[in-house]
Amino acid sequence: MKRRDLFSILLLPLLSGVLPAAMANTSSGGKRTPLLISEREWQDLAQRRASDAELDLLVQSLLERAKKDLSLPLPERKLIGKRLLSVSRELIRRCLGWAFAWRLTADQTYADRAFAELQAVAAFSDWNPAHYLDVAEMTTGVAITYDWLYEFLTPEQRNLICQAIFDKGIAQAKNGHATYKRDNNWNQVCITGMVLGALAVADNNPAVLRDLLPPAIAAIPTGLKAYQPDGIYPEGPSYWSYGTTYSVLLLAALRQHRLGDWGIASAPGFMRSALFYAHSVGPSGKHFNFADGGEGQELAAALVWMARELQQPVLLDAKRDLIRQKNGSADRFATLSALWWPTQSKQRTAMETHFSGQGAQPLAFWRSSWTDSNALWFAIKAGGAAHSHAHMDAGSFCLDWAGLRWAKDLGMQDYQSLESKGIDLWNGKQQSPRWKVFRLSTEAHNTLMLNGQPHSVNAMASLRSDADGRVQIDLSSVLGIPRATRTVHFSDTGVRLEDQLSGGQPGTQVRWAMCTSAAVSIKGNTATLTQQGKQMTLRFEGAPVTLQVQDISAPRADFDAPNPGTRQLLVFGQIADRGDWAVQTVFEPVISS
Repeated sequence: MKRRDLFSILLLPLLSGVLPAAMANTSSGGKRTPLLISEREWQDLAQRRASDAELDLLVQSLLERAKKDLSLPLPERKLIGKRLLSVSRELIRRCLGWAFAWRLTADQTYADRAFAELQAVAAFSDWNPAHYLDVAEMTTGVAITYDWLYEFLTPEQRNLICQAIFDKGIAQAKNGHATYKRDNNWNQVCITGMVLGALAVADNNPAVLRDLLPPAIAAIPTGLKAYQPDGIYPEGPSYWSYGTTYSVLLLAALRQHRLGDWGIASAPGFMRSALFYAHSVGPSGKHFNFADGGEGQELAAALVWMARELQQPVLLDAKRDLIRQKNGSADRFATLSALWWPTQSKQRTAMETHFSGQGAQPLAFWRSSWTDSNALWFAIKAGGAAHSHAHMDAGSFCLDWAGLRWAKDLGMQDYQSLESKGIDLWNGKQQSPRWKVFRLSTEAHNTLMLNGQPHSVNAMASLRSDADGRVQIDLSSVLGIPRATRTVHFSDTGVRLEDQLSGGQPGTQVRWAMCTSAAVSIKGNTATLTQQGKQMTLRFEGAPVTLQVQDISAPRADFDAPNPGTRQLLVFGQIADRGDWAVQTVFEPVISS
């Protein structure tokens, strides 16, 4: 029996319940089912605001931004390179903000402006199906806004929006779509966008659910494999927020329509991934931004939803700090964060200070405290370049102390800035131009290189941990040497990083690197880092080494981005005659008396 036939047999019982329920829930003959947010959630917001200062501040910021946004021009169908994505995402941010403001204030100005935005994108020739993320995000924004404004809209306006959702959004995915086969964020975003669109228009066209839901249900497991087994999202924290937010949007919609959860919440690692994300934010407020990600936090609606679902408001401590700094309201799903914000608990659930796990990009985190702003925090990853959005960063690490980032990752570079220069960015082969981009290369990361050679693109470093919290990363295959390990020993007062190579070619140059924004002074085998009146020392023990500092603020090539105020601490040594090399790096914060 073919796999497709077998899956169809297994799926039939589910669909026999899902489709009638979906069509009944969206039937115009009865009370309309909200797309994502229940009336109770809207009604409870005022009471929750009154007892939660950060939630109240977030809502105030959202209302202020919605008012300011009224002066923005209507959207135009202008692509940046091959993408309309910025227009789709801006529509979500604006329209959800205006619809939210209308629901809270009853000021028709906001509803009028949101409809004008929808009317403008409905008039586009298309929503750029050549890059289907653009279609999925636009459909999501239009569908949610339509739902929130439903009571305000006239029948003619509703028909206009529904027709745009159908023609420009979901029509091409009636029987599935090529993006459903991807095992990364595309699967999550595109399936969710199409399902939300279908549920939104089902009042007018209930039959569309018969075509669209079965292929969506069948493809969901493909995207959820990314979380296995321990919740570490292999594309990094930034893409975790992206992909997981869309999975949560889908979950919320399915539950509103009493359609179950399609196995999403129970998928291995999915809910545990909230811990991965929370640990990925250091005391500096910056991410461990491996892969194509940035240091800066977002409000992360998916984390808010999971914190409520898991009854762990403590997961949002970093987000409360963000809100107190009056940040976060610019996130396009910040309105959903406000609506999903969990009730504060008088009893705090203590969070573990160490997290490690397996997956396509195994990693580990440590911190000396969750409540001390001066806490020490260290993050390191194994894995490597053989994954979507990955960099050549096996063995790379970041370090925070005293609220500052001391060892940093340069992060992603804007895709269009590279594609416009002819860089074949999505070619992952060993000799691909992708690996010539400085920020993506081995050279730019806090790891080891031998004889200046990049890591092997097809090799992936493994990680193992012991009961004492010690973690060892095996870099042997990545470096192309019989044995290469990087071991982390963490304590509340410092970090010891042990690098050991054996079986190597005598005379091979070993390069140890660390990117930092701190000023660096060198004396013998000790480097002293200084920033904002704080100091940290790095002491190198073991094999003979030479230390130097290299400014990397200026672009290396015409396609590279600058890295303002950034330098690398470089440590060079040689594999000895017996084929080995071993160095311990001791990181010690300088505590003022």
